[in-house]
Parts: sequence; C-alpha cells; structure tokens
Amino acid sequence: MKKSVGILSGLAVAIAVATTAGAWYTGKQLPAELDRAITQANQELKKTLAGTGLSMSIELDSLEQHFFTSTAHYRLKAKDLEAGEVEKLDFEFVMLDQIEHGPFPWSRVKAFKLMPVMAASNGSLEKGDFTAPWFAAAGGKVPVTVQSSVGYDGNVESDIRLAPVKLEQDGEKVLDFSGMQLLGRTDRQGKDTEFHANVDRLELNFADAQETPVKILLNGFKVGGKLSQTDHDMIYVGNIDLALADTQVTSGADQQVLVLKGLQQNNLYSAEGEAKDKLAGRLEYKVADISYAGRKVGSGEMVFTMKSIDIPAMQALLEWYQTKAPQVQQAAAEGQALPSFDMTPEEQAKVQGDLQKMLAGKPQLALEKLSFKTANGESHFSLAMDFASPTSFDLPPDQLGKQLVSSLHSKLSVSKPMVGDLATLQALLGGETDAQAIAQQSSQAGEMVGMMAVQSGMATVQGTDVISSLKYADGMVDFNGKKMTVEEFAMLISGHL
Repeated sequence: MKKSVGILSGLAVAIAVATTAGAWYTGKQLPAELDRAITQANQELKKTLAGTGLSMSIELDSLEQHFFTSTAHYRLKAKDLEAGEVEKLDFEFVMLDQIEHGPFPWSRVKAFKLMPVMAASNGSLEKGDFTAPWFAAAGGKVPVTVQSSVGYDGNVESDIRLAPVKLEQDGEKVLDFSGMQLLGRTDRQGKDTEFHANVDRLELNFADAQETPVKILLNGFKVGGKLSQTDHDMIYVGNIDLALADTQVTSGADQQVLVLKGLQQNNLYSAEGEAKDKLAGRLEYKVADISYAGRKVGSGEMVFTMKSIDIPAMQALLEWYQTKAPQVQQAAAEGQALPSFDMTPEEQAKVQGDLQKMLAGKPQLALEKLSFKTANGESHFSLAMDFASPTSFDLPPDQLGKQLVSSLHSKLSVSKPMVGDLATLQALLGGETDAQAIAQQSSQAGEMVGMMAVQSGMATVQGTDVISSLKYADGMVDFNGKKMTVEEFAMLISGHL
C-alpha cells in the first residue's frame, strides 16, 4: 500500500514539475512566436491582396504575461474596402486572446484532450464602434470565437465559429444566417493545410434595380480541402471540395422560384514533371436537379482540365497582371472597355519571354465535358486545345494563331428529345394548356433543329442527335469529316454567319 501511494505521489510530483516547466517555457517562447506568426500573416495578406487595392494588416496591441496564462490583444486594420460603387471603407477591430500555457492547458483537459501542447488559445471578437452592429445582430453574443492549440512541433489546430446572425429593416427580415464552424489544421510555416467548414442556412432578402423583391435561400453548405505549398510561393496543390444541398431564388414580377439541388464543385491540383514545376488541375461542377416554377428542368455538369502549365512563368505573368489590375477594375467599375497596357520595351520583352516560356511547356487546356440532361435526352460539348510556342509574337495574326494552337478537338452533340423537353417547358410556363398542341410543338422543335443543322452544313444528324465535330492539326481542319485548309474553313464559317 505504501509503495503504491509512493508511486502515485511521485507521479503527481512529476506531472506538477512538467506542467510548471512547460508553462515557464511557453511564457519565454510566446513573445517571439507571436511576432513570427503576425509577421507571417501580414506577408501572406500582402501577397493575397496584391493588385486588389485593398490593404489589411494585423498588429499586436498588447501582451500581458503571467506564469500559467497570458492575455493578448490583436488589432486588424483594413483600408479601401469596397462598400459600394464609389464608396470605400476603412475599419479596424480588436480580438481578445486568452492564452493558456502548456503542456496541459485546463480548457483542453476539461475536454479530455490530454496530448501535451505548447499553448491553447481562446480568442473572441471585442465589441467596438465598428463591431457593435454585428453584436446586436447576433443577439448580444460574441460574433466570432476562435479556439486553437499549438503543438510543440509547431502544428496548429483551430476551431473558428461565427455566431448566428439576424438582420431586420423596417420590420422585414434582410439576413438570416445560421452561423458557421470552421475546423482547420496547419503546420508552423503554413505550408500544409487541412480545413472543413459547414453552414446550415443563409437567407438574403433585398430588392433588385426595379424594386422587385428577391429572396435567396442557401441550405447545407460544406467546404473542405487539403493543400500543400509547392516549392513555388503561393502555389498550392491538393483538393478543395464544395457542396450545397440546395439553392432557392425567388425573383421577378410573378415571384417564381428557381431551385438548384445537389450543387458540387470539386477542384484537384497537382505538380508534375521531374522538377515539379508544371501545374495540372481538374475542376468539376455539377448540379443534380434544376426546377423552375415547380417544374423539372434538368441537370448539368462541367469538367475542365489543364496540364503542363509552367509554374514559374505563370507566377511571373500573374505578378505582372497584378500591377495592371487596378486599371482593369477601374474600367470595369466605369463600364468602359478593357484598357490597353502601355508597356516599356523592357516590360514587353519580359512579358513576352514569360509567355513564351509557358507556351514552350506545351500546355493543354480542355473543357472535357459540358452537358445538360432533361427527362428524355442529354446534350454534350467538349473542346481540347494544345498550345505551342511561336517563333515570334510579331507574326501576322493568321500565322501566329497557327503556331500558337498546335491541335484542337471539339464536338457538339445536341439531343433532339432534349430540345423537345425544353420546348415543352417553355410552352407550359407560357400558359399553354392543350396537351396535344404542346406535344406537337415539342416534336417540331427538335426536328427543326436537326433540319436547320443539316441544311446549313454545320452539323449532321445521327439517330436522335445533331452532331458537329471540328479537328485541327498540322495546319489542316477536319469539319464534320470534310478536310480543308484553315483559310477555307474561315471562309465557310464567314459565309454562314
């Protein structure tokens, strides 16, 4: 018995010593770690916002250190945030952070998380002039809370929560937000990141330019991903997946409802080549069911892929574009055409060199699938293009185009029954009630598409599908099985137009 008591007492003393030593170590390390994290965050913000005209930064307002805990205040400042067509908004707010020193922070012990960590952070948004309306909309609750822990290996785990928010104007509901939870994990340098977030419900009510009510309701939003930074700054590979259970949009004078169900976006990126300096990607977009005014419309899918994108060249071109982005944004805001960029000879040579380097990698872009399906038919479109580097960018446009695009494959397949389904839907929405007349119109619509395509020579009919195909390689075009030069093809299309 005495031996057992002695063992337990020794264990308790060992834990107490480890806890005290860990707390002392964390207290000593904390100021340097906070400075490093804030510096890194500001660097990432600057890179992310480059070319947007928006400026954001994080500052450490204060740090009060105790033996087992510390209290920090962070200030986030933002300048030139777009708040309307002309108005720009500057604001700042403060986050309070109660930091528990490791190795066994009490908040983690209470939650039965017994793995030792360097520190546990419990952050919350503080109420101020700018954030007071947010607190009011959240019913007096703290709108943003952040719980995170930092391991001795530098890994960070976070749980960020946005409180439910409701806004009313003149007694009418404007915004109803169910809140959000975001779980994240990253390493010390922020190079490997994993995240998962979900929102149950978001409702927006407003009036359009014609003062007609518009209601948007989003249900069951989820996003998740796992990304790793490559050897090239700001380029990450991995996956990002988004899903939305259903979207409802009520609009127009008759307040009809458009419903989209089973929305998905799945993005996958990877680095290829021996030097891992080529980017490849696959982007998928799906909608499982579309209905309008209570009537079924169909479903859709789009798949886009890219291969052999030279990462250093792409980065250089993006950095150049960011210097021109404010001009583009200003022209778009004023409803003007895109501006022509005045470049110095040195700048032009640099841009053309980077573009030539990217094309030398023979990048490939493809719209692998663009489809729309109704009850009785499905239509498809695909387009794949292979690029190459031209001998010079000063070539005449026709010669430059031939050298830029080394090959092209495209195919369009339009289902006549699908056209008929859409014609039926249009008739029903237009108030037509004669079933026989609707059936006749729908059948005629599909046949008319096929007849026009054949008569124009732009397509052929195979069974119930109207098909048009285009292939280009080695300076020759194959259009629906007929071979011709690029010039002959251009004349053919010009004549039809």
